[in-house]
Amino acid sequence: MFKNGIGRQLIFAATTAASMIFAVAPSAAQDKVQLTFRQFDPPTEIQGLIAAVEAWNSSHPDVQVKLETMSGGDTLAQLAREIPAGAGPDVQQLAFVWTRDLARSKLLLDLSPLIQSNAPGAGTDDFLALDLATLDGKIFGLPWTADTFSMAYRPDLLQAAGVSNFPDSWDDLAAAAKKLTTEGGGTEQYGFCFPAGSAPDSGMWTLVNYYLWSNGSTLVTEESPGKWKVAVTPEQLAAAMNYFNQFFVDGTAPENLITVNAWGDPELIGGLGRGDCAITFFPPQTFRAAEKQSEKPLLTAPIPKGTEKRISHLGGRALGINPNTKHQKEAWEFVKYLVGPETFKTYNQYPSQKSLLSQLQFPPAEQGYVTMLPLAQTFERYISSPIKVSSMTALINREFGAVFSGQRNPDEAADVIIKELNDLLARGKG
Repeated sequence: MFKNGIGRQLIFAATTAASMIFAVAPSAAQDKVQLTFRQFDPPTEIQGLIAAVEAWNSSHPDVQVKLETMSGGDTLAQLAREIPAGAGPDVQQLAFVWTRDLARSKLLLDLSPLIQSNAPGAGTDDFLALDLATLDGKIFGLPWTADTFSMAYRPDLLQAAGVSNFPDSWDDLAAAAKKLTTEGGGTEQYGFCFPAGSAPDSGMWTLVNYYLWSNGSTLVTEESPGKWKVAVTPEQLAAAMNYFNQFFVDGTAPENLITVNAWGDPELIGGLGRGDCAITFFPPQTFRAAEKQSEKPLLTAPIPKGTEKRISHLGGRALGINPNTKHQKEAWEFVKYLVGPETFKTYNQYPSQKSLLSQLQFPPAEQGYVTMLPLAQTFERYISSPIKVSSMTALINREFGAVFSGQRNPDEAADVIIKELNDLLARGKG
């Protein structure tokens, strides 16, 4: 959501730069180096990160790090004010999708020379989502943590229904959902629950892309440099609509979910915990919240595979260095420490390095995420296209919602999507 307004935000904020007090670390002439590291996650979620920073400070008496917290909504504007004035934190936590725009605005240090002279971990090829941190062949952010979605389920309910293995494909999921759906006796249990709302930010967008990608399709593609086209066909869109709508037709998903937009909605978290829903899909933090509320143990499993592959999307955080810092070498060493194994011994996130995913121990219940992360792809294609991602998201959610509510049939809704995607490509981002 930060992507669409970042250019205007940066330009406006830079006009007030002169009023900022410099926050860059002090001169190297002093005996000790003081670095400032700013992050944007809620204080309730960073106890492990605090422990990692404290461990660094204990083992590096001459390079001390001060940890700051600022909300993600305020971070971009603050950087745009500070950095043109020569201020700002030495090291900044970034959302993956911020990095290119910040680099274009010259608000991040080019890390390529530091990487060439002192590469992190097993080298940059080991990092997920490096494409989103790269601009004109230069690397401006180092991927730090990664996240994706996996399926979440109640193993006791699957066992009771005679479903011995978690569904491996989309067709298997539909078949299992029928076995897992029960009515009568004052109780209802549904096989598969998902956020099917039509709001612009509905989680339906995520499921639609997983289904399309796994079956060999995507909404738009760059067929040659600078030349984009709609890649999905009406038939592929209609097939996706029919697939998800069939859960409502068959009664294997509750109809009230067409008004639910967020995967963290109490209807989904509570439904899984109570046993009203046997299977859903969650990001890690939502799964952990559901675990705390659940009456029975929960497990995760990989996203179902399509005709071509198994896939999910890759989100996460990166680390950038302020071009104003007086301590590039020390800041880089701290960045390398943050992406290394010591940090993830206490920091409750998934590392962006593939090698670390195989080395570190994760809770058995979360193995679905460990399986999906190496298979996940970023939204880089959509981010680079002439269409705002928010416009695509709103369009997909609206038309899938129209099918679920009976306002359109799948063929009609698919034609609307194709037409509007072509119109959006013609207009571009202007």
